[in-house]
Amino acid sequence: MTRPCARILLLFLCLAVFTTVSGETLYKWVDSQGNVHYSDKPIPGGTKIHLPNPTTYTPPTVDVPSRAAEANREPAAQGYTSFTISSPTAEQTFWNVDSVTVSVEVAPELKDGDNITITLDGDRQGPSNALSATFSGLERGEHTAGATLIEANGQTISAPPITFYIQHKAKGVH
Repeated sequence: MTRPCARILLLFLCLAVFTTVSGETLYKWVDSQGNVHYSDKPIPGGTKIHLPNPTTYTPPTVDVPSRAAEANREPAAQGYTSFTISSPTAEQTFWNVDSVTVSVEVAPELKDGDNITITLDGDRQGPSNALSATFSGLERGEHTAGATLIEANGQTISAPPITFYIQHKAKGVH
């Protein structure tokens, strides 16, 4: 083994000794070949080394409620986690129709006193507690649907708008 490798190995051994005997007395000596040794037993010619006690950490206690206490706790008031247009889907194409029903999904379910307004190309239906609205007399082409949820306290939530298309077969094409 080369001399640098031996020193690295010796260093790792020393670190292992230091970590296992922290806070205790060690003895250090150098042999006739210049190698440094450590021991927890007194050695003639060895130097006494006292290692300090290791630094420790005791985390604070955490009060963890029991399952029974969790079950009896009243749920915190929670707002809506989701409000989206569920139908039609974005970029959907309808063939040979002149009316479309726009539906929304709300999670958790719509609360008493809260209302929804559904719009299609600027026409609106609501506010009401209905989760869908049907729009008739639609022409061929691109259409944009939107929805707004109005909470009883006046706050509003808007669903991301979606675009869909209506196509018609050309007359005389089978």
